[in-house]
Amino acid sequence: MENIRDEITKLVNLLNTYSYQYYVEDNPQVSDTQYDTLYKQLEKLEEQYPQYILNNSPTQRVGDVVLDEFEKVTHDVPMLSLSNTFSLADLEDFDTRIKKLVSNKKIEYICELKIDGLAISINYKDGKLIKAATRGDGIIGEDVTENVKTIFSIPKVLKDNKTFEVRGEVYLPKKSFEILNKEREENNEVLFANPRNAAAGSIRQLDSKIVSKRKLSAFIYSVVGDETITSQNNALNLAKDYGLPVNNNFKLCKNIDEVFNFIKYWDVNKSTLPYDIDGIVIKVNSYTTQEEVGYTQKSPRWATAYKFPEEELATKLLDIELSVGRTGIITPVAILEPINISGSTVSKASLHNKDIINELDVRIGDTVIVKKAGEIIPKVVRVIEELRPINSVKYFMPVLCPSCSEKTFSKEDNPFIRCLNPDCPEQNIRKIIHFASRDALNIDGMGEKVVKSLYEKDIIKHTIDLYSLNREELVQLERMGDKSVDNLLTAIENSKQSTLDKIIYALGILNVGKKAGKILAEKYQNLTNFSKATMEELVELSDIGQITADSIIDYLSNDNNIKFIDELISMGINPEYKSNEIVSKSKFFGKTVVLTGKLIELTRNEAKNYLEKLGAKVTSSVSAKTDFIVAGEKAGSKLKKAEELNIKVITEEEFIKLVNEV
Repeated sequence: MENIRDEITKLVNLLNTYSYQYYVEDNPQVSDTQYDTLYKQLEKLEEQYPQYILNNSPTQRVGDVVLDEFEKVTHDVPMLSLSNTFSLADLEDFDTRIKKLVSNKKIEYICELKIDGLAISINYKDGKLIKAATRGDGIIGEDVTENVKTIFSIPKVLKDNKTFEVRGEVYLPKKSFEILNKEREENNEVLFANPRNAAAGSIRQLDSKIVSKRKLSAFIYSVVGDETITSQNNALNLAKDYGLPVNNNFKLCKNIDEVFNFIKYWDVNKSTLPYDIDGIVIKVNSYTTQEEVGYTQKSPRWATAYKFPEEELATKLLDIELSVGRTGIITPVAILEPINISGSTVSKASLHNKDIINELDVRIGDTVIVKKAGEIIPKVVRVIEELRPINSVKYFMPVLCPSCSEKTFSKEDNPFIRCLNPDCPEQNIRKIIHFASRDALNIDGMGEKVVKSLYEKDIIKHTIDLYSLNREELVQLERMGDKSVDNLLTAIENSKQSTLDKIIYALGILNVGKKAGKILAEKYQNLTNFSKATMEELVELSDIGQITADSIIDYLSNDNNIKFIDELISMGINPEYKSNEIVSKSKFFGKTVVLTGKLIELTRNEAKNYLEKLGAKVTSSVSAKTDFIVAGEKAGSKLKKAEELNIKVITEEEFIKLVNEV
C-alpha cells in the first residue's frame, strides 16, 4: 500500500509541475496526449484507492459545488485600485512627485504587465488554500473559493506551510477564450466580447463545474501579511518560490528611463503574449519607501497603471445588419472585414442608431477606422472618405422592419426607430427571452435556444403562450428528455409566484429596469392598479423621470399590452405587493437562513422564494452568522454543523406554518 501512495504522490507532483509549465510559464514540456495518459493513470489509482487522494491532486479541480449565491467577504486589508496614467509625460510627473516626497532616497521601480482580468484575493493557512474572494468595492468582495480551486495554475497546497494572503489577477488565456466562444456560437449563445468579460463572468458562476470547463488561469502580484518581505521584487520572487503563479515578465528598473523602455517594448510586443494586457503597472520597489510615500483615500501614491493607447485600425465595412430588440428598437450593426485589435478578432461593431449613422455618414463599402472603446466594445470612429468607392450610396435606416416587413416608426426628437407590430417574430422572441430571464421571472430552462425552437415550431408566438405549454409539445424539442420537460414545466408554474416588482420588470417596458420595477410595485400594489397608472402619478415618483414615465404611458396605451396584462391576471399572476411593514413582522426578516436536506411539500426554489419575499437572506453554507436552518429529510453535514453552533433548526412543517402566519 505504501508503494501505491508513493505512486499517487509522484503522479500528482509531476502533473502539477506540467500544469505550471503549461498555464503559468506558457512552456509545455509534454504533449497533451502524454499529460492525458498520466492523468487517466492517476484517476484509475484514485478510484481504486480513494483513501490516498491528495487535496492538491489535479483530479480534484473539476468543480462539484453549486451555490445559491455568493457570500460577502470583508477584506482585512482594503484592495485599493490604482490611479491611471495615459502618457509618458504623466509618468514623468509621477516620478517627480515620488522624488519630492522622499528626496533623501534613490528610487527604484518594479514594472509588471497589467493583466486584463479580474482582481482576486486568496488566503492560505498552514500552506492550504482556505478562502478566495473578488475585489468587490475594495472593502467587501464575494467568496469565490470553490471557483478559484478549479484553476489549475493556483496551488491548493503550497510548498511551505505558510499563512498569508496573496492577491492577483484571474484571466482567460486567448486560446481558452477562442474555444469558449466557439462553443457558445455552436450553442446559439451570446458571445463574450473579450477575454476579460469572459473571465469576470466565469469566476462569478454559481456552478463550479462550469468554471472548471472555462480553463481560467491567474497571476499573483502581491503578498499581504508577511512582515519578512522588504520589497516588491522580494515579494514576487518569494511567491514564485512557494509555487505560486507569478508572471515572469517583471523588471526592476533603476530609474524612470528604464521604465519608459519597458513600456515601449511591451507596447510593441503585447500581441505576442498568450493573454491580454492593457498596460504596465509601475510600483516603488521598497516597502519602506512605499509607506513613506503613502496613500490617497482610493489608491496608493507609490504605484500607478500606465494604460496603452487605444488601438485604431482601418478595415472595410462589408454590410450593415439590423437587429430587432424586445422593445421594437432596430439597431444597426456594422459587419466588418475581420481585424485583430488589442489581441482579439473584431468582425462586428454597433452603429447604435440613425443619428450616429448620419453623423458618420457611414456607407456599405466604406473603409472605416475602428477602435475598442475602453479596450472592450468595438466602435466605428470615422470614415476614410478618400477611399470611398465612386458608386457608394448613402445609407438610410429602413422604413420596413427587417423581421416582419411592417412599417417602422420614429419620433423626430428620438434617434431610434421602432417596429410597433405586436406579431413581429424577432421582437416577440426577445420579449419571451427577457420575460423568462433570471432577473425577471427566472424560468430555468427557457433560454434563447429553447425559445427560438418553440417559436420556429409555432408552439409559442407570444409570451402568454408559455403558460399553455404541455409535455407533448415540449418533448418534440431536440435534447428535451422527460426530466428536462418536467423541470421546465415546474419552473413555468413556479414563475406564477414571482413578486410584483419582477413581474413589472418582466413586461419589458422600455426604460423600466429592476429598480423602477420595485418603485412601481410599491406604488401600485398589484398589476390591476399598475395597468391604470397616469402620467401625473408617475412623474411624482422618486427616480421615475419623464422619459421613463413616457415609456410606461406609451406601453399602457397599447391595447395589446393591456390584453397581455389582463391575461397574466386571469392566469393568477397578480401578486399583492408586501410592504416592508408587513414583511418585517416575519420571523425571517433580516435573518440569514440555510436550506438543507430534501423538502417534501416545497421545492428548494419555492422555499427560497418564500424566504426572500419575507426579507431573509438565503445562503448555501452554515456559519456563526446563520440565524436559522430549515432542515428537510436526510439533512447531513449542514445540520450537524448548525447543531454544533447552536443555531435554531426548523422543520419543513414549522417553516410552512411560519410562512403562513405572515
